[in-house]
Amino acid sequence: MNIVIAGGQTKADFLISMFKKEKHNLVVINDDEDYADFLSKKHHINVIVADASSGIVLKQANIENFDIMVAVTPSDAANLAICQLSKKMLHIKKTVAAVNDPKNVDAFTKLGVDTTISATYLISKYIEKASILENMTRTIVSEYDSLAITSIIIQENSMMAGRTLSQIKLPNGISLGAIMRGNDVIVPNGQTTIYPNDKILIITPSNLQEKAIELINSKK
Repeated sequence: MNIVIAGGQTKADFLISMFKKEKHNLVVINDDEDYADFLSKKHHINVIVADASSGIVLKQANIENFDIMVAVTPSDAANLAICQLSKKMLHIKKTVAAVNDPKNVDAFTKLGVDTTISATYLISKYIEKASILENMTRTIVSEYDSLAITSIIIQENSMMAGRTLSQIKLPNGISLGAIMRGNDVIVPNGQTTIYPNDKILIITPSNLQEKAIELINSKK
């Protein structure tokens, strides 16, 4: 696939590594000259040093009709602008945006962003050791058009606390991708028990995200 990665530092570094491993064709745009140089040397790729939220920059990048745009700048507003320009002006098929403020997830979906990713877990200390995040990159390039990837901390009185996944029986369309517990990242199976203070990674179609959050936050 032809993929653009716009902005970001640790997130961009990680995604470039994963996408190169999957043999995707990449165009990388980064407005930090020093970090762009680091990415270029580390991954042996050309990096366009420019602000990806500029329509002129995107036009000059020769990315029209690409498959995926992944916007991972520190600014939610910039990520939204990049995704909207990519869809409307460059006809990029699928857009993915990192979202720092969870309140923006629903708005981004309504404004046409196909997949939103909670930046909380992407910028955490787990990023280099969490093998499950390789599956996240595959999710980004999956056949699904509209996905939400959300991190939620389990509360003491959550209906999930103290139960195994097989006991919880999540509805169709709602998947638990990973559990972050202390310094460990756990790839769950049916016998995995969820504990209070676990940070869980939920993957859903965008239209089921609210239902998933309500379910997980429901009390015993």
